[in-house]
Amino acid sequence: MTRFDVMLDHKLKPWLIEVNHTPSFTTDTPFDRHIKKSVIRDTLNLMNISIKNRIKIKNKQKMEIQQRMLTGKKIKMTPEERKKLFEDAQKERDVWEKAHLGGFTKIYPFDVHYERISQC
Repeated sequence: MTRFDVMLDHKLKPWLIEVNHTPSFTTDTPFDRHIKKSVIRDTLNLMNISIKNRIKIKNKQKMEIQQRMLTGKKIKMTPEERKKLFEDAQKERDVWEKAHLGGFTKIYPFDVHYERISQC
């Protein structure tokens, strides 16, 4: 696992501080433990990693395979249907992220608020 330490300046321009090939998760102080525990918890929560979601995805894949076996072909979507599916998934992800940021602050994709800051 590689970790990148990045700092943002007042215009939200990223600056690479360091690259850690094997970041340390050991804790030397209670404060260090609190910070690392919070980052790991918030990351897993934001990524929506759960057994329930894994089962849901596996069941969806099984249904698609069964449908292909019955019809002998994969159902093709039009470009418009693919675009709509992508937009719906993006909206769902945006709603999830906004509700589960934890200690994180979303900086990309830029909101109108952030775009105005960078133009100052």
